[in-house]
Amino acid sequence: MEEHQTKESSPGKNKVKASRILLVGLLIGFLLNLTGWLGNNILLKDMWVEVGEGLPVVAWRNNIWSDIFSLAPDFLYGLAIAWLCAFLQTGTYSTISNSLRVGIYVSLVGGITTYFAIANSGFIPWKLALASFLLVIITKLPLAILAGKMLKTTST
Repeated sequence: MEEHQTKESSPGKNKVKASRILLVGLLIGFLLNLTGWLGNNILLKDMWVEVGEGLPVVAWRNNIWSDIFSLAPDFLYGLAIAWLCAFLQTGTYSTISNSLRVGIYVSLVGGITTYFAIANSGFIPWKLALASFLLVIITKLPLAILAGKMLKTTST
């Protein structure tokens, strides 16, 4: 009877420890930073070089604030993904289904508020904004599934 009740539970009914959400979120944030760096420096390198032509060269690591502002968003996205994956655990939808929805939601919010806003402001071309947004979705979806699987609780 208890098992049947769990299957009909509302989102967030299966409790995941906050420390576990934090650790998974930070891991996903690290992996988002890593895959984003790889994608931008391998797949989209030529597009970024073209955008940067004529701009003054500034050392990426010229101070700690540059590092924080550059790396922090992916850690925040990782924490959001982990928290949402843990909150949406239910018996109704599969872990993969919930994780894919979370990955899409977080990608849409992050993509629209960064790449499309930057392109609309004229700082990068729309082609690069769209390519970067696709990179975001391609990297966030499998990482959201990973987060969902790492946070999956078994009801007893």
